[in-house]
Amino acid sequence: MNLLPNKTSLLALLLLVAGVLQSCSDKVVRTHTANSPIYQSKEDWRATDIQIEGARALQNPGKIYLYDRYLFVNERMRGVHIFDNTNPANPINLGFLPVLANIDMAVNNRVLYLDSYTDLLAFDLTNPASPRLMSRVEDVFNFNNYGMMPNYDPNYPASLVDAEKGIVIGWEVKKVTEESNNYYYYPLSSRNDIAVDFTSSVAIESAFGGSTGIGGSMARFTVFQNHLYILQEWTLDVFNVSGDPTHVRQLSLSRFGETLFPKDGNLFIGTTTGMIIYGLGDPSNPVWLSEFEHFAACDPVVVEGDRAYVTLSSGNTCAGNVDVLEVIDISDIRNPVLWASYPMANPKGLGIDQDLLFLCDGATGLKVLDKASFTPNSYEPVSFFPGIVTFDVIPYNGTLIMTAEEGIYQYDYRDPQNIVQVSHLPVTP
Repeated sequence: MNLLPNKTSLLALLLLVAGVLQSCSDKVVRTHTANSPIYQSKEDWRATDIQIEGARALQNPGKIYLYDRYLFVNERMRGVHIFDNTNPANPINLGFLPVLANIDMAVNNRVLYLDSYTDLLAFDLTNPASPRLMSRVEDVFNFNNYGMMPNYDPNYPASLVDAEKGIVIGWEVKKVTEESNNYYYYPLSSRNDIAVDFTSSVAIESAFGGSTGIGGSMARFTVFQNHLYILQEWTLDVFNVSGDPTHVRQLSLSRFGETLFPKDGNLFIGTTTGMIIYGLGDPSNPVWLSEFEHFAACDPVVVEGDRAYVTLSSGNTCAGNVDVLEVIDISDIRNPVLWASYPMANPKGLGIDQDLLFLCDGATGLKVLDKASFTPNSYEPVSFFPGIVTFDVIPYNGTLIMTAEEGIYQYDYRDPQNIVQVSHLPVTP
């Protein structure tokens, strides 16, 4: 009788032993120093009375939004600064709206829409200097940006989050004893690229009338004909906002979505692997028209005329390895084709006003390009502002508003040959 196993039974035995060993290592109790979540019950969080507070200094600015003469600046995950920007050379800090876990915003008919953790909040802007909470739609967002919450220390791993204990409102570094699913603890990403990329984003919104505002090219909220569109990674949510926000539908996307840009009755979605175009003939029911595929990279997009302008950047959460500005011919909206591709340093947000294309080229600064001079092989620079770690822009009526690591900059570009900086709201550590 042969007691030695054959090759098949030996392989099965080894796999069984490996499975037993793996299952033993799946549950590990250890004590270590980590970021430990600070919880608040959802009931207490939702019961919080959100009121405008006194002006605060900028610390970690994210996305920007322009409505009427007011400039709204997101303080990542903490709320919104409100400025009277009547005089861009002297913006006046009016106050701070504390909204937990806020990244994105949009305005329609004097109502400000903000994300807050999992919920969608609507604020009355009858007095834009003092928004008043009107309504809340619960559980709209699949929140996963824990690493961006206050006081997260990237030098330490993250302790496990227990959703049954409530929402995470911040972190504290301390010794924790916990059971892990494996031997390894990975620090949560701060997701800075998403908040600025994050925050963030979304492409510059075209003002389809005085009832809406203008957002930056990293935005994930946009408004068209009393409908609010919200981009969430693999889905596009549509809300009717002619009254209280009402969810109309959710569309599944074929790619990982990042930014939104409405133009000429179409919705352009920047994704990590390409651009998707939807028709808004019926604003409540976006219809897929076409897709344009590109290398894997973060992808804000803006549109003017029969061309779309897309930046692809490396070194971020999109795992891209290219740094270019792509110009896409959309004269046939159902068949977009690449018209030109220009190498850049590390491009982020961008914006257009007539012949001027404003491009945030990461740590190399702000580039102003004459898009009328573009050829398939070259472009003509107008101005270059180095030495600023740039993120996103809003050009409007001769004033460029730009977010950067160093704060909020504003430029007067009424004379394209003599663009000058008129103000700077610095970041205070």
